[in-house]
Order: sequence, then C-alpha cells, then structure tokens
Amino acid sequence: MFRSPVNPIIRLVFAPSLLLFYLVSNGAFMPMLAPIFVVIFLTLMPSRPPLGMLLKLLVALLLISFGVILIGETLIDSPTGYGLFCWSLLFGCFYRSHQNPKDILATLTMLVVIIMAVMNLQFGVSSIGLPWLMFEGFVIALIVTYMSFLLFPGDEKDILPDEEDTEGAQAHIGLIVFKATAMSLVLAALIMSGSSQAILIAITISSMIKIPISRDHRIFSQHRLVTTAIGILFTIPVMLSSNIGMPIWALMGVTVFCSIQLACYAIRRQCKLSIYQLLFTNFIVLISQVLTYQGEDPFSSHFTRLVSIGLAIFIGSLMLNLVQKQPSKSTATA
Repeated sequence: MFRSPVNPIIRLVFAPSLLLFYLVSNGAFMPMLAPIFVVIFLTLMPSRPPLGMLLKLLVALLLISFGVILIGETLIDSPTGYGLFCWSLLFGCFYRSHQNPKDILATLTMLVVIIMAVMNLQFGVSSIGLPWLMFEGFVIALIVTYMSFLLFPGDEKDILPDEEDTEGAQAHIGLIVFKATAMSLVLAALIMSGSSQAILIAITISSMIKIPISRDHRIFSQHRLVTTAIGILFTIPVMLSSNIGMPIWALMGVTVFCSIQLACYAIRRQCKLSIYQLLFTNFIVLISQVLTYQGEDPFSSHFTRLVSIGLAIFIGSLMLNLVQKQPSKSTATA
C-alpha cells in the first residue's frame, strides 16, 4: 500500500513494538511471545510469503505447539526422559539450522523447548494451557506479519544473510551434538539457579550458537560487548520514561524511536541476520519486562537484566570459541 525503500525497517520497528503495547495494555499472559515471533518471521521472511506457505506453516506450528508440549507433559515426572526429549529436540533444531540458517521451524521449535522447560521445571506451571498460549502467539504473529507486508510492501535488502555451510550438517554431527549438549546443560543450570532471566539468557545463547559458519562465530565473539551494550542501552530511555510515570502513549513513542535507532545502528554495522534477530529479540523481551515490572526498584532490576544479557553473550561466545573450526590446509595455502 505504502511503497518506500524504508518499508522493511518500518515493518520490523512498528509491528512487534505496537503489538507488544497492545498485548500489555490488554493484560495478556506473557505478552512478549507474539512480538518475538513477529521479529523472527520478519527477519527470516525477506518478502511477503504466499498464503499457501502461511497455511502450511500454521499447520506445522500447530503440531509443534501441541505435540512438543504435550509429550513433554507426559515425561515431566521422569527427569531422564524429559532431559533426553529436550536434548533430542535441540539436536534437531541445530541440525536443521546447519542445513539452513533461515529455517523458521528450527528457530521456533527451539523457543518452544526453552519456554516449555523454564515454565515447567522452574516456575512449576502446568503445560495444559501452554500449547494454546503458544499457538495463539503463532497465529497473532502470522496475522501481524502478513498485514505488515500488505501495508508496507517491499523486499528486505538491508539485512545481510548468514553464510550457509556448503559442507552440510552431516559433516558436523559432532559439532551439533556438542551444541545440543551444551545448550541442555546451560538450560538445566539456569533452571536450577532459579534465575528470573532464564528465558532471556537461554534465547540469547541459542540464537548465538545456532549458526554454522565459524567466521560468523568470530563476529559474535568480537562484537559481544557491542551487542550487549546496544541491546540494553536502547531500552534505558523507555525504562526512565516508565519510571517517571509517562503515559502509555508516550512510552510507545519512546519505544518506537529507540527501535528505529537500533535498526539504523544494526544496518550501519552491517549486522548479519542472526545478530539482527538477536538484537531485536532482546529489545522486545527487555521492553516487555520494563512495561510489566511491578517492583519498587526498576534501576536495579534493569541492571540485573544487563548482567544477564552480558552473561549470556559471554557463555555463547565461549561456546563458539570452543568449537571454532580451523581453516583447512588448502584454504591456508590459497
């Protein structure tokens, strides 16, 4: 409808942010879910998807949200069975991501596993209503994503794609096993520690280590401090505005402005898709926590989130450095 070269940025800035404020104002449970899915869809879909593809994706998401969570509910009384089930799902997600870094189902399944494990094991929340909650988030995100493409058409050309591994996932089974095992251990440690930021830390780490190429791994390692600082600093104006009691419409304006600045910064830095997605996922989660925070000390709470993201970036970078591939002799002599 409104054609402009900046439409892809407008989609990514306005769609998840406005949806988050709408869900928060209506008292939705876990209002960050649908906006996170919108970020994933918009970063992994560079152009408007056909309706047939959306319907197939919706069916797949239905199977994921109900199948994974219901099976997990039956295994909840068996720690070994539950752990192996989560490990196998993470292994499948990392395998698919090595085959195709833009695999939507792998990314969404990984989110489902993280949220399911934290909600079940840490918070003791039953999974009975979780499948409907996840599926509702999927449906809302798909509708918002499709409407954003209709209102602001145009292909995404500013987000650089992640490099694909020409050797395929079969050549790196050991690496994928290591990633799945390390992610499972980190998730278990976060749950046992009772961290209030377990979901945020786990999502950040999984987003960092899912990509297959070592050169992108080095990018994450080199820019981990930048990613940490930017992901949190752009939420500070919203936190300060909320602390002084600004009305919701003013907070929305501050959030949109900060989101635009974050997008422009990412484009100037020529961030790859995984980093771009990581920045906006963290941004949405942090804004959601600012908007729904009911405590008396928002500054210390926000500082805790800063430390949590810093810890996640450090752990993810450490994993990537441990699995960093050495260049082959043929490459070195070329």
